[in-house]
Amino acid sequence: MQQSLDKQLVDRGHQTGLCFHSLRATSPEQLSHVLSSSSSSLPVHIHISEQMKEVNDCVAWSGKRPIQWLYDNCAVDERWCLVRATHADPNEVALMANSGAIAGLCLTTEANLGDGIFPAVEYHEGGGQFGIGSDSHVSLSVVEELLWLECGQRLRDQRRNRLYGPQSKKIVDTIFTGALRGGSQALGQRIGKIEAGLRADWVVLDGKDPCTATAAEESVLNRWIFAGSNRQISDVMVKGKWVIRDGHHAQEQASAEAFADVLKTLL
Repeated sequence: MQQSLDKQLVDRGHQTGLCFHSLRATSPEQLSHVLSSSSSSLPVHIHISEQMKEVNDCVAWSGKRPIQWLYDNCAVDERWCLVRATHADPNEVALMANSGAIAGLCLTTEANLGDGIFPAVEYHEGGGQFGIGSDSHVSLSVVEELLWLECGQRLRDQRRNRLYGPQSKKIVDTIFTGALRGGSQALGQRIGKIEAGLRADWVVLDGKDPCTATAAEESVLNRWIFAGSNRQISDVMVKGKWVIRDGHHAQEQASAEAFADVLKTLL
């Protein structure tokens, strides 16, 4: 039955993985049992070090900060994604970067909840890899997540142009390409590039929208992330099939009506 379920997930474009809600909600015994009973090839996601209370509680319990405890007790490597590792100290930043794990950043969620700012500049300088997500779903916009990633560092440091490097002509080269690479690794999926053998997941920007239409070819992506929004997305392909055409999904009206019904019931 499990093999059948796995095949159905793969056919739908999904990947089986392990997910622990958080270190604070998982006992050491549960963590050890699940990891030892599962394939060592599966991606592993865990929420960790989201708020200072969580950090302080972990120190009171174990004498160690959450990320430090995890590295001392688990073989954290490239298949791990440490979600919302917001409060990482310099030693933990180095541990994450050197292990090859992915920092799963949920910028709009962290801003909305007032959790804090991840030390992205230091992590990037140490060679750390990251992906982005939207934990609480206050936003479902790649533009907002990446904009907050860079702008959060600017606000923290009171300086401009933070996430760049010698190989990046523009900051967007660092944050957009980095998110694609890190997302692919965290999901265990061959995605994130237009390349033979990789899954065909494409986003098409509207060439008639003033934001993108007036940008030089090499500046379109930069313009979209720093001055655009979801409205510039005209078409989306997932696993070789178009799911958004001319800005619309075939089921968007039915979905909106069903969602409205749920909200009315809840309220």
